[in-house]
Amino acid sequence: MPFNVALSGIRAANTDLEVTGNNIANASTTGFKTSRVEFGDVYAGSLLGSSSNAPGSGVNLLKIRQQFGQGNLNFTENQLDLAVSDAGFFVVSDQGEQLYTRSGAFGLDSEGFIVTNTGMNLQGYSADDNGNVSGTLSDLQVDVSTQAPRQTTGVEATLNLNANQSVLESVGSSFTTDGSAIGVAQVGISDATTTTMNLGAVAVPIDFAANPTTFDVTLAGSTPASGNGTLSLVIDSSTANSVQDVANLINSAIFSSPTPINVQAFANGGNLELRDINEGVSSTVTLGAVTGANALSTAMTGAPASVAGIANVDNGYQSQTLEIEGPSGGSVTFNSEDGASAAQTASELNSLAGVTASATTEATVQSGTLDNTNSNLTLNGVLLTSNTPANIAAEINALSTSTLPGVTAEVNTAGDLVITSSVGTDLSFAFDSDVNATPGVLDVIGRSGTGVQSLTGINDGLVIGGEVSIVMEEGYVIADSVPAVGNLFAPLTAASFTEVPINSFDPNDQATYNHATSATVHDSLGNPHTMTQYFVKQPYDPADASTSPNHWVMYVQVDGQEVGDPDPTLPSPENTLPTRASYNVHFNEDGSLNESLTDTMLVSNWTPVDDEGNETGSLGPLNVLQGGVVPVVEPPSSSNFLIDLAGSTQFGAEFGVEQLDQNGYTTGRLAGLDVSDSGIIFARFTNGEAQVLGQVALANFNNVEALKPAGNTMWAQTSDTGEAVIGAPGTASLGTINSGALEESNVDLSEQLVNLIIAQRNFQASAKTIETANQTTQTIINLR
Repeated sequence: MPFNVALSGIRAANTDLEVTGNNIANASTTGFKTSRVEFGDVYAGSLLGSSSNAPGSGVNLLKIRQQFGQGNLNFTENQLDLAVSDAGFFVVSDQGEQLYTRSGAFGLDSEGFIVTNTGMNLQGYSADDNGNVSGTLSDLQVDVSTQAPRQTTGVEATLNLNANQSVLESVGSSFTTDGSAIGVAQVGISDATTTTMNLGAVAVPIDFAANPTTFDVTLAGSTPASGNGTLSLVIDSSTANSVQDVANLINSAIFSSPTPINVQAFANGGNLELRDINEGVSSTVTLGAVTGANALSTAMTGAPASVAGIANVDNGYQSQTLEIEGPSGGSVTFNSEDGASAAQTASELNSLAGVTASATTEATVQSGTLDNTNSNLTLNGVLLTSNTPANIAAEINALSTSTLPGVTAEVNTAGDLVITSSVGTDLSFAFDSDVNATPGVLDVIGRSGTGVQSLTGINDGLVIGGEVSIVMEEGYVIADSVPAVGNLFAPLTAASFTEVPINSFDPNDQATYNHATSATVHDSLGNPHTMTQYFVKQPYDPADASTSPNHWVMYVQVDGQEVGDPDPTLPSPENTLPTRASYNVHFNEDGSLNESLTDTMLVSNWTPVDDEGNETGSLGPLNVLQGGVVPVVEPPSSSNFLIDLAGSTQFGAEFGVEQLDQNGYTTGRLAGLDVSDSGIIFARFTNGEAQVLGQVALANFNNVEALKPAGNTMWAQTSDTGEAVIGAPGTASLGTINSGALEESNVDLSEQLVNLIIAQRNFQASAKTIETANQTTQTIINLR
């Protein structure tokens, strides 16, 4: 019957419309796959077969075939938007039911699980704390809580040390002023006197024009010698109305002479005196051949012998000459001055090439006899008013940057006052009579073993000189010393000199190391600290078996503090303090690291401190003597960490850091996620760390067209699909992952609109068939 045939056509066209409409409706659905309708013709049959001329019974729906072709990728800003390139499906779990989808619009739920828009869990392989991905399929989860800190237990550094660098350190020699006068307390008058002849009172006025005076005056034993001599003088003009006038006339006669001598007349009250101009010199002034009938001539005729001048007390150092010979054979002569302070001598020595000098002075004031009750004690001319060692020390220290530069004081364990000049100036003590005419008592010791000297007189002074330490660079020697035995330098023999390193490593002096680099390490609380590595090239002498070529030493500090193990050979408490951490680094002839000779670089004595030097409360060190070993245990029980220079080189190229990494980090919050094309999920934290959280799994089937649509762009496995092949993206037949992208529907709207027209036409044609059959049937019914 044509009605049944037409109805089957209408049903088929309606199904076609439904499928096409569904395709059009989902043209913007992420991960949607278009479907098409496949039909077959229907012929009536019987047990006896059918005729080849059978007209057919209509149309039948054979299959609605899904088309899993690749959709276009739409790139987004969301790293959890995932798209599969090529074959494969995301695996999701709906309360235990496993479904499959190409829609990768994922997000996080309140517990950090990666879920679809409908709350299904994305499946994948989880990772442990070290980023190792397991092989067990499970719900993927992102830990959104704060990341706990990790202590640094290992530092990996790959560097190139410049093979063309020079050796910065050399070996010089040192010696000190070890003469008999060094540091010995000297006592004498505090102010020098001058040679004086007192002529007594001279009656004035004197008319020298009427009664002239002639005399010879002689100065002997003065310095300089050019000021010594005898003058014959005549005073025969003018009238002197005062003793000062007399002195002026004498001085005019002396200094108008072609060869004047160093004698000068002074009016001292009513007395007339002849003095040596130079103080502190034990000279003599004599008069002779005096003529004249006046008061001056009378005073000169009866003049007493002169009183010799007395030098003020000094450090007692005498002049000494050193001849210093340089590596090229040339020499320079150094002369120290009589009484020169150690500071002055050191300063003059520092001006010489190849020589470095420093000076210190020390004096110990005994507390048991100290008496400054009159508050008139002076140190280097500065008044000190206190009367106890502690208070005097406080006074001195308050002035160490002003009137007593470089001078400090402290009270030792015996209660005595120890005064030190760090620059080697003389330490000069006296009692100031202008403050109080009554002196106190001061017992002072200079260099150890030199005995006690006492200061008790108001006019006395006590002076202690300093010690000079001298370092000569390599190749410089003392060729001669004159006198050979002086009170500044004792006889200089081979035993007087000690070998010392020149330009030895100092982390605060860039001229003492060849290369340096820094890295951040973390303590167990996550606090960052700066570890600095310094590299110093070592000397090599083929004749010295203790040296080797291509040898460097690496020094390590953390936050500027030493981290080497304690030295048990030192006395207490030094035997518990950190030492300088140093490690030998050796390279082969081809520039590669010689790992067999290079030290194991375990930093085992680091106590983490904050910016103010206070301990942070984190794990402390476990030095080797206490059981610190390599490898460092995990999880760590101390602050120890290991430095690995594997891959480092020594080539003739500039210093460079190829790699510098460490495994510690501070506390961090989740900052973002990244997914690689192999599905590895990286979590990025605010502390700069990235952690592998897991790997997205993909599934594929032998017959993907047999997948059963489950809604929400999901498919379910059927018996016809075969077993799901689940694995990592990019393996076997599975495609790769595009992060930050979504796969669009593969619906071709133009094609679907054409299909829509065709389905509409087919529907209308089948309806027309019914209409025509109805008219034909009506015609038959109308036959009479």
